[in-house]
Formats: sequence, structure tokens, C-alpha cells
Amino acid sequence: MKKQEIIGIIAVVALVVAVLVIWKQASQGEEKGSDTMNEASFIKVLEKSVTNLDGTPADLSATAGKPVYVKFWASWCPVCLETLDETGELAAEAEDFTVLSVVSPNYSSEMNAVDFRDWYKEIEVKELPVLLDEGGSLARSLGIRSYPTSVFINQNGNLFASYPGQIAKDQVHRLINQAKGSSQTETADPAADTTAEPTPEPTLTGETGAAVPKEIYFAGGCFWGVEAFMEKLPGVLDVESGYANGKWDNPSYEDLIYRDSGHAETVKVTYDARITDIPLLMDYYLSVINPFSVNRQGNDAGVQYRTGIYFTDPQDEPVIEARMAEEQKKYEREIVVEVLPLERFDPAEEYHQDYLDKNPGGYCHIDLNLANEILIDPARYPKPDKAELKEKLNDEQFEVTQNSATEPSFSNEYWDLFEPGLYVDIVTGEPLFSSKDKYEAGCGWPSFTKPIVPEVVTEHVDTSYNMVRTEVRSRSGDTHLGHVFDDGPAELGGKRYCINSASIRFIPEADMIAEGYGYLLRVVQNKSEDPDWNESSQINP
Repeated sequence: MKKQEIIGIIAVVALVVAVLVIWKQASQGEEKGSDTMNEASFIKVLEKSVTNLDGTPADLSATAGKPVYVKFWASWCPVCLETLDETGELAAEAEDFTVLSVVSPNYSSEMNAVDFRDWYKEIEVKELPVLLDEGGSLARSLGIRSYPTSVFINQNGNLFASYPGQIAKDQVHRLINQAKGSSQTETADPAADTTAEPTPEPTLTGETGAAVPKEIYFAGGCFWGVEAFMEKLPGVLDVESGYANGKWDNPSYEDLIYRDSGHAETVKVTYDARITDIPLLMDYYLSVINPFSVNRQGNDAGVQYRTGIYFTDPQDEPVIEARMAEEQKKYEREIVVEVLPLERFDPAEEYHQDYLDKNPGGYCHIDLNLANEILIDPARYPKPDKAELKEKLNDEQFEVTQNSATEPSFSNEYWDLFEPGLYVDIVTGEPLFSSKDKYEAGCGWPSFTKPIVPEVVTEHVDTSYNMVRTEVRSRSGDTHLGHVFDDGPAELGGKRYCINSASIRFIPEADMIAEGYGYLLRVVQNKSEDPDWNESSQINP
């Protein structure tokens, strides 16, 4: 039996057990012999576990006698957002089956229900029914750890199959056809179809997914340096030098210099949307340009050396403008980086492509080492209010994070865990520590030699218990984490960050992309050992 088939069978068995647990919980308080108990099925469990988007009870009676495709997704998941319209189209086209989607507010870094409703109003896909699994009880019970995850229910209302990651529309149809012939929970075989060619395995995200390419264009002076810089950034798949937004197509380099063609030396950046996004790429871009300089960067002057960000997707414009507005708040002088739709882009001559790779000592006006900096934006990780925290955290987590309590040593979740991955603030999700910096200190708590970057933690004098210690708190959430001591490994800086497990959440390396932390894979892996290393190559390490 193939490994994948074994994993599929185990997953379905786990789903069956999970459903029985939810079923039992959902039926508590029901009168003995009620109709609900008599008609119990997974679709009934689903109906009891979720609400409509507006908070009213869900009514799934219209699904009776039809297979159902349920897509679990999250607002922070780039792949989910990229495919929402496609899922909406599928819902509109479906005639002999039903399409639903489920979001779990206050679970797995999802925002609270109120904020989600406000946010979703701006992007609403009208054809797509969205149900809320408040607190994630359903997702947790089903063992859903990556997004999107697709769940299939047969016409009898029973679980049929579950697939983590994005799957194509034709694969949905084929699995629905299989579900029609199923009377109970079973292992779906995506290749089993008597009317069509065998279906390839679903394209997954998270652990085994394919890249989701998008593009954006940056002008920042001489494109030799900008190209080399962008190629080093997390999530970047390809960079090409060229000429953008000039007066005519197919210009030569000489046209820019001698014939006033009006083009800007520009790089086309193709990036993996699961790993990075435009605001993060802009953070790096803005770190290497002079945003006040008109038609000049470094030693290069002329209209071809102007700064600009050019987009092809109209939905990118408000994202770019919002990030530029944040940058403008830092200065009194006006930023002169132009933000425009891409009118035309022509690749530059071959000798310009990868110029600094071909000419290692060639001219470069920017510091390429800045691409190695780890940038973590606290605005991505806002702190929930106290009422939300009481719902999100268990009693111990709340006492430790909000009231500076200390959990017991040697009997906490992560003290002896040394798997590769990331440790984030349990309150906000802000990344704090890497498994690469974790070591066995013998104290009974998770111990690290340093945070991912110094800025993600703050230090405070703590005089409690008649001692003078240095308390460590998180930057974004102001979460009590623990203390830092000067008895760590001398060869690694001499620090020991002694952290409460209750203050952090561990994200395994294999789940980092699915949970939105793919841009930090390089802090848990040693990219310097492999010249071909990039985040997208690490999906199935």
C-alpha cells in the first residue's frame, strides 16, 4: 500500500473519531429520542457548530439529498484569498451539489467575528456562502491545521473525504461524483473515475503545495543592483530587468540614454503569494532607495533612474497606496515614488540580466546585504482586546500572559520540544523565537539564546520576589513571556531567554507556509548551506 493511501486512511479514521466527539458534544442537552438524534449525521453536526455570517443560526436543510463541498479558509491565507472568486464561481455553477465555506474566528490566528465581518464586507464574494465556526471548535475537532482544507460530505450527510490545501475545480467535481456513490465515510480515491482520465493528486498548499505566482514591478535606479537585491528576498521566484512605461515598445538601452524614450529602468518581480506579499516586498524596496530623490539614485541621474512601483492587478493599487501612506508618516518631506499601472514592460538586453552574477565586481548603488535583514511588521499582529483574550486563551495562558504568572517547570508544553519550527506570541501571533536558537538549559522551561530579531521583544526591570531580574515581554502584544539571564552559552552570546510555554505557540516548519509564516523559513533553516535554497523549494523539505 502506498504511503499516501495509508495517510489518507488514517486521516479519514481521525475524521470519523472527531465527528463522533463533536456529535456527542452537540447532542448534550437534547431530549432523549429527539428528531435531531434520530437524524444525526455530519451535516447536522456542521449545522449545530456554525452560524451564518450575520450570527444567526445556520440552516442547512437545503443540502438534504445532495453531496456537499465545504472549504475551510482563513483571512490571513494568501492562497485562500487568491481562490475565493473561483470558489464563488463553483458555488454559482453547482446544480447537483452544494458549496459552503467555513471561517473560524478566534482560532489559528484568525481575527474575531466582528472584525472579520467588517473586513469581509470589503471583499465579499456574493455567490459564496460563508459560515462562522466561532472559536474553531469544529476545525479543531476535525484536526484542521492548514488552510485551505476541503471537506466532502456525501448525499446522506456523512463525511466522505478531507484534503488539506487548494484543489482544482475539476478535482472537486470528480470527488463530488465519487461522494455520490458513497453511503458512508470512506477513503476517497481522486484517480477513481470511470468517465474521465485519472485525476492527478490534488495540488496542495502548506506542506506540499505548488507556488502561487504573482508579479509586481519596481523602479529604483540602476536595475543591476535592484535585480540582485530582489532575487535575495524571501518568496521571490524570479526577477527580470527591463524598461517600463516609456513612449514606445521594444526600446533599446541606448533609447533611454540618447533618445528620451521616457522609460524607467525597472525589475519585474515574480513572487510566491503564499510566502510574501506586496507590503513586505515594499518594506525591503524602501530600505534601499532614496524616496525623496527625483530622477536620481546613487550616482545615476536621469529620468530612467526615477523611482516607481507599477502594478498589473488593480486590486494591488490600494495595498501599495496604503503602504506608501504609512511610509509618508515617517517624514515631513514628500515622498516622490510614483505608483502607477504598468503600461508596458520590455525585457532589457541579455547582458543586463543577472548582471552582477556575471560581473561580481560590477557597479551597484545599493547594499545587497540589506536583503538578509529579517523584517517583521508589528502591524500584522494586532493585540485583541481583553474580552477576546478571555475567549481565546485558557486560564493558565491568560494568567501567564496578562498577569505575569509563571507556569510549572518540567511540566509545560514546550520545555523539551526540539523540532524545527517557529515560536510565536500566543496572544498576537507575532514571531518571536526560532527553533535554531533553542537549547536544553536544564531549567524546565523553553530556553533560547536570542529572539529572531531584537525588536520583537522588550525588556523591563522586575523587582518581584525581592529579586532584580529582567522581564521579557512581546512587542506587539505586550505579553509577559518570561525573563532573560546572563548564564546562556558564552559562544552564542551568553544569554538565556527563559520563556513560558503558555506565552507562545509552536508552528512546525512544515506548517509555516500554510499559517502565513513562510517568509521566515530562512530563520529555521540554514540557507547558506545550499546555493539553490529558496522558500518555495522548502515546501516538502
